[in-house]
Amino acid sequence: MINQFKQKRTYKIHQGFSLIELLVSMALFTVVLIIGVGALMVLINANAKAQNIQESVSNIQFALDSMAREIRTGNGYYCTTGTDEASGDHTQVKDCNKGRYLSIVEGGKSLTQGNNNRRIAYRYNATAKAVERKIGNGGWIRLTDPGVTITEMHFNVANSAGRDDLGNTLQPNATIYISGQITGIDDTSTDFTIQTTVTQRTLDL
Repeated sequence: MINQFKQKRTYKIHQGFSLIELLVSMALFTVVLIIGVGALMVLINANAKAQNIQESVSNIQFALDSMAREIRTGNGYYCTTGTDEASGDHTQVKDCNKGRYLSIVEGGKSLTQGNNNRRIAYRYNATAKAVERKIGNGGWIRLTDPGVTITEMHFNVANSAGRDDLGNTLQPNATIYISGQITGIDDTSTDFTIQTTVTQRTLDL
């Protein structure tokens, strides 16, 4: 028996992407990827610069705070614009304007115990472009980070004798001025200026 019914079959034709469409899509994806990666690298670089600057600023601030604390509690302020250093006790004092060297008699003996010279000194080393500190008869030690270039530093000391010509009591004080540059990444740099004034507060121990 011949089947008189013919089954009709329909076929769906599934068309894929053409080569041109594929190339265009890949090109657009590549452009977006490059832009995204570039923006990410810029953010990473900016973050690294910010962290570098923050660490350097923290180092400078720590050095300045340390100096201010020791100067505030010390006595016998001796400041000079030359290279001469004080080696005596608290009676050896000297005022100065824009001095590069300052020494004090420590307000205690925790650091200078056992030293014949009981002084703590600070100076600006123009060759090393750094702030340096010396305890007693020891050597000079760098306080600022090598990534920080100190271009100028000076001390202004007034009333170091503790009294005026009329015998009136005066409070010794010292102003510390520091300026320089923080060397960042990719040869970038940031200028800074820090200044603080310290008034003597002798320890009552």
